[in-house]
Amino acid sequence: MQEGFPFFSIIIPTYNASSTLATAIESILSQTYTSYEILIMDGESSDTTVEVAKSFLINNSVISITSQSDDGIYDAMNHGIKKANGIYLYFLGADDYLIDNNVLEDIHQQLILTSTDVIYGNVQSPSLGSNYMGECDDQLLFHKNIAHQSIFFHKRVFELTGNFNLEYRTHADWAHNINWFFNPEISNQYLNRIIAHYADDGYSSRTKDHHFRKDLFSIYYLNAINRNSLLKVVFNITKGLFLRLTR
Repeated sequence: MQEGFPFFSIIIPTYNASSTLATAIESILSQTYTSYEILIMDGESSDTTVEVAKSFLINNSVISITSQSDDGIYDAMNHGIKKANGIYLYFLGADDYLIDNNVLEDIHQQLILTSTDVIYGNVQSPSLGSNYMGECDDQLLFHKNIAHQSIFFHKRVFELTGNFNLEYRTHADWAHNINWFFNPEISNQYLNRIIAHYADDGYSSRTKDHHFRKDLFSIYYLNAINRNSLLKVVFNITKGLFLRLTR
């Protein structure tokens, strides 16, 4: 571990989240593992979000607050990546929270053992169920996204894949997940553990990203050929489309 730097950078993008932000922050501050920083990336909220965040500053030097105009949640997350000092980055929604006090401890222990670039687990949510979504594979990722609330990224992942693509208003994380999942230079591991409660009633859950849906096939195809034979890629996609049409 780099001397003087936190192991985790936990990035929370916020906009008018005064009613939920305290719960998100408290779920981090109650962790048994404490080598982390919390980066609040606020998009100039018009409510008391910033004041709520500032109320935690008195006794917590690990919290940093930035309030500036941004181009949506993924732009705020990209700004957080630039500010992050941690070895591993984690993105928590302002209306989400870590599921128990040992999440960071368990993830840290696993990362020390494996040194994997990406580790992901599960989330619980009102609509997705108590254990979404399990271990991902090539075909599943074409149909379902891995919730970013369940993923920890080594900072070098973004050096290899680039940051979140702002062309996609609500599914830039899905596009990014496809990028790292198929990148042969990026190792990943699934941990059968619930990481967070995902509120799933935020902007990205309520809004369709037609631009991403239009590009999904090409994003998947171009990334999948990095690791798989062309025949396998075509088979997986064709099989998936057939299953969709026959439901």
